[in-house]
Amino acid sequence: MGIQPIDLQTLYTQLDKVGKAQVQQTAASQAAREAEMAKNREEAEKRLTTVRETETGGEQTGAVHERNGSSSGNFSGSQQKGSRDPPAQEPEEPPKEIIRDPSLGSIIDISG
Repeated sequence: MGIQPIDLQTLYTQLDKVGKAQVQQTAASQAAREAEMAKNREEAEKRLTTVRETETGGEQTGAVHERNGSSSGNFSGSQQKGSRDPPAQEPEEPPKEIIRDPSLGSIIDISG
């Protein structure tokens, strides 16, 4: 079954409407993409300007050492070794109890 001339006449008269619809679809998708990019830029800027808590939950990973006496920061080897104060006695925390399951990882449930 071939294309009849009347079908071509109808097709040619509707081409401008189809073209306008395609342009509108392209513009809408481009506007949505630009809005998403602007939102991502704002979120990235917000992440850079805000202060976040560390992943360790606030636990201290290192100790802060104070310098006694000189504020210039130039210490000789003998001053640095001999002038340190003994660390303050902190109350020791009881060791955390770790409970382990002996069957952990040996049973695989595939029933869903």
